[in-house]
Amino acid sequence: MVSAEERARRRQLRDAYKHAERTARAALMPLDKGELDDLVKFVDARVVAEGCDHTRRFTVQWAAEHQVSLDRLVEGLEEFDGYCDCEVVMNCDPDQIYG
Repeated sequence: MVSAEERARRRQLRDAYKHAERTARAALMPLDKGELDDLVKFVDARVVAEGCDHTRRFTVQWAAEHQVSLDRLVEGLEEFDGYCDCEVVMNCDPDQIYG
């Protein structure tokens, strides 16, 4: 049987590992939390109004309007499975990426 102290120690190790993993993945995103939130809201509104054609057309539009490097943005979004506009909305939640 594992003691309460050992369970607490394991929980701390697990939480530290998850935090480090989240931080490392978030570092791949070239946007800060606020910018990513703006992108997701922009893309979501366009997808709701016009639908997703399984490209990143709204993401590209947002990046151009905000002078964000599209190549770096695409790499960051793909790390979180944002391969088209609807996936950016569904998979790139700023709260989950940045905690």
